[in-house]
This record gives sequence, structure tokens and C-alpha cells, in this order.
Amino acid sequence: MDIKKIKKKYGLTQVQLSKITGTSQKTISNYENNKTEPDINFILKLSDYLKTTTDAILGHEVPYLLDKSTLTPEQRDLVEQIKILSPENCNRVKDFITGILIAEEEKQKILNIYKRGQ
Repeated sequence: MDIKKIKKKYGLTQVQLSKITGTSQKTISNYENNKTEPDINFILKLSDYLKTTTDAILGHEVPYLLDKSTLTPEQRDLVEQIKILSPENCNRVKDFITGILIAEEEKQKILNIYKRGQ
């Protein structure tokens, strides 16, 4: 686990990290300098605070797993509904979403042209 990378990624200081996890700043320093390894409580508190998985904290990302904690309730509902669709219907949903995204892009282009014209 690379504490320096985690701190940088989330814009945290040693002091903030120590408050978040209930760990001393000296201990955080020891973790950063690989003098000691974080215990499970540290990892759990950090993952809860950052709303991510312990695997992500440990640098063990599993690409096929979806971190549902980053989704809105509506997005989670959609994922659950998509999971029960047939492959054919999944493709239909994918095509529909692609159409919506293209329409949004076109809308933004038109709005940008309009804004420049004013």
C-alpha cells in the first residue's frame, strides 16, 4: 500500500490522514517510509472515509467489479435492472444510451455555437 500516492490522489496531509484514521502522524510517517505496515483498522477507516474498497486502498483493483458506492441510487437501480436483461436487450439498452449521449453532444455543440454568436 502506497500511502504517499493515496495522500496525493485525494489531496490529504499526514495530519488529515491521522485524524481520519485515528492514527498518530508519526505512524502515518512510518507507513509512508515503509517502516511499518498499516493495520486492518487503518485500512477500513480510510476506505470508509474515501468511499472506496479496501482492495482499491491496497492497490488491488479488480477490473470487472463495479464499485457501486460511486453510483447514485438511480444508477444502482439501472445496473440491477440491466443485470437481468437478455444479451439482446442489453444491446438495445446500449444502443439507446449511445443515442442519448450523441444527442447530448450535439445539443452542447449547438449551445456553444449559440453562445459564441451572442
